[in-house]
Amino acid sequence: MQVSTEPAVTTEVTPDGDLGPGPDWDPWSDPQVIEELKAQDIPVLEELSAAQHIIVRDGFLPDADARALRGVFDGRFADPRVIRPERFLWDYWHVPDQYTLVRTQAQVYFPEDLYNMLEAALLSYGESQLGCRSISPIWMSYYVDGCVQELHCDNPHGPFAFVLSLTTDWEHREFSGGETMILQPHVLNYWRNYDPRKGLELQHLVTRVPAPFNRLTVFDPRFPHGVRQVHGTRDPRKGRLVLHGWFTEPAPFFDGPLDPADAEAVLAEGLQPLYEALDAVSGLVTGTLIARVTISGADGSVSGVSWLADTLVEVPNHDRAAAEALLEGRVLPRLRALVQNEMRDCLTAITFPTAPAGGDSVLTLPIVFE
Repeated sequence: MQVSTEPAVTTEVTPDGDLGPGPDWDPWSDPQVIEELKAQDIPVLEELSAAQHIIVRDGFLPDADARALRGVFDGRFADPRVIRPERFLWDYWHVPDQYTLVRTQAQVYFPEDLYNMLEAALLSYGESQLGCRSISPIWMSYYVDGCVQELHCDNPHGPFAFVLSLTTDWEHREFSGGETMILQPHVLNYWRNYDPRKGLELQHLVTRVPAPFNRLTVFDPRFPHGVRQVHGTRDPRKGRLVLHGWFTEPAPFFDGPLDPADAEAVLAEGLQPLYEALDAVSGLVTGTLIARVTISGADGSVSGVSWLADTLVEVPNHDRAAAEALLEGRVLPRLRALVQNEMRDCLTAITFPTAPAGGDSVLTLPIVFE
């Protein structure tokens, strides 16, 4: 799994050799199956989007805004001998063998104007990039020597977790550790990709995402994740400082001259064929697929569909269903590809209302599989 400063694409590791038809055999990993399907003129759906379980955006806030947030923190810890009420807003959170960190609620800690700026930036990003209309209360936490988050999952909180770093001078920090750790997808499907010829170490099992100043990291919280233990400084100003929470309430979001109420009514009716088509794969795929749909203001047609985020995962039931289909002489479609193609075909068939001035609109549409 790789992490870059562009929206990071992470994909499942594929087997290096022929696994043979066994309980975890995936027919779509077998070139012979693909060739046989093509020879029989059976369509092979291609995936339209690669799985994205980690998205990284550097320089998330305007630099002056990020530094203003950091300045509040530094100012309150500047002189440890000065007693102010703001210094007593922190909770030392320690759950044995799981969490050790110092945290506070950002809304209580920052001046109202700074907090409103932060919340608005996160809400805008969530709506336009993830199709999420809300966020959880924002936590701020600092990590000094001994602080850690062991691996855990945040399934109930929202489809995407976020970490916005206010840690300064990451490359020359006075501590080790502090990276966000996320278990790599292939580990959760370990035996499908098992190779007895290869050993594995930490870097093969988890992705470590550094936390330089003003970096926003968004990830799929269903994956076990944590924070590497910090060793070194005990000075809060020199430790790991992050804002974190979850994007919540996935729902369609329209941007442009289209009237949202009219457009949402058309969208709801237009998506019915998609829901019916995907009912057959219920329970075989889980995750969120987010499309960006460009709508022509001139005639209401869909002029483009692209993908903003994709956390779709085929669940173990898919392996059994695929094996049963093969025994019956059928081939179960590649489910990620099926969902993506059905979603594209359905969206491009919808005609929205025209815009008064003829300007185009953009729809951010999340489809959630639970």
